[in-house]
Amino acid sequence: MLKCRTLGMALAMVFLVAGSTAAKAQEAVRIGTSSVGSTFYTLAIGASEIITKHAKINATAEPVGGSSANVRGLGAKKVEFALANSFAAFSGFNGTFNFKKSGKVPIRLVVQAQASNRWILLRKGANIKSLADLKGQTVVAKRRALPEIALVMGAFIKVFNLDAGSMNLVATTNSKQAYKAARAGSIAALVMPFGRKAAAVAKPMHDGVLDFFYTSKQKRDEMLKHLPPMMWANTFPPNTYPGQTKPVHLIGLNSYFLSRPGVSTKTVYKVAKAIFENTKEFATYHKAARNWTLKRALKNVALPFHDGAIRYFKEKGVWTPALEANQKKLIAKSR
Repeated sequence: MLKCRTLGMALAMVFLVAGSTAAKAQEAVRIGTSSVGSTFYTLAIGASEIITKHAKINATAEPVGGSSANVRGLGAKKVEFALANSFAAFSGFNGTFNFKKSGKVPIRLVVQAQASNRWILLRKGANIKSLADLKGQTVVAKRRALPEIALVMGAFIKVFNLDAGSMNLVATTNSKQAYKAARAGSIAALVMPFGRKAAAVAKPMHDGVLDFFYTSKQKRDEMLKHLPPMMWANTFPPNTYPGQTKPVHLIGLNSYFLSRPGVSTKTVYKVAKAIFENTKEFATYHKAARNWTLKRALKNVALPFHDGAIRYFKEKGVWTPALEANQKKLIAKSR
């Protein structure tokens, strides 16, 4: 009898330890991000390591595609978190633009991050003095995963009175492919996504391959009238990039670190805490991480937060009645 009781206790301990180990093994998250080498990819790698180290959650970065693809990845439960620009996030949340057919995607905000930009760069060897010189030229102006690229090109066409039919407007699947085409001399210009001081832009500018299209604030602001309201005016001062001697007035978007309602409150809380409380360490992976702060996270909130993020905000004493009212309004809108 004693032997049976001892054996039973031993087996119980084995199952308890095994169950505990299994539970820990199940606490893993995937972060959907953009192509290798992009700002989003570098940030996702950094975030995954911060989360693994400080939240004790096994986190991995997975290149899903552009922002729209990352939002769809959340909706399809292929990832638990994702990086996306505000255009893709708003479109998915509201079921607009390229989400009209598929419908609304249940997403939740965790962090409002750095600005992401959209603008046209010109290949120096193409001798483009004005955008009118793009007549008869090949221009990268589309990307399936980033539909706002085509919208920005459309705004250039309207404001600068370009003939869309006179240009060969082509698509690429990622930024690396577009920059490679510029170096090869097969395109004259490219409308691209990029962050401040992005290496993918700095390198071809340093090498004398590309330069920005420079225009006035007034022309840029006129373009904004033809673009969705989540796009805003941004400016890079001189010397932000190698060889940039003048300010660049361009189009800005916010970047979001997103999750979905099905991810547990506890997991999102631990992830938010790890990110917000280790910003300096996070910034060693990419300087853009310096913008992943509480102050920025709670400014001009236009998507509902995940309950796990709200739990952290309440713990820090920064969740206000105004934010709660806005949260309820946004949740109601999503139904």
